[in-house]
Amino acid sequence: MTWKQEIQLRDLDLNQSIEITCNYCNRTYYERPSILLKQGDSMRYVYLNEIEKRLFCRYRGCNGSVKIALINNTETEGFSGGLP
Repeated sequence: MTWKQEIQLRDLDLNQSIEITCNYCNRTYYERPSILLKQGDSMRYVYLNEIEKRLFCRYRGCNGSVKIALINNTETEGFSGGLP
């Protein structure tokens, strides 16, 4: 079982970005769960692996299959320990 089979779309924060990358043309775009949830009641209880199967590349003429990744918007810091 992967992490995509354990998380439902409605479990995500509505403002979190989902990175969608085409397997055919390698173009990347971003969607928010709030936009995907507006597509209807059928999207409310789906898991992320099912979202990945339903989506396709939205660039003109491609329509390839896609893979999704969750984007972490928290601020990161550099390494602050170590050598004297």
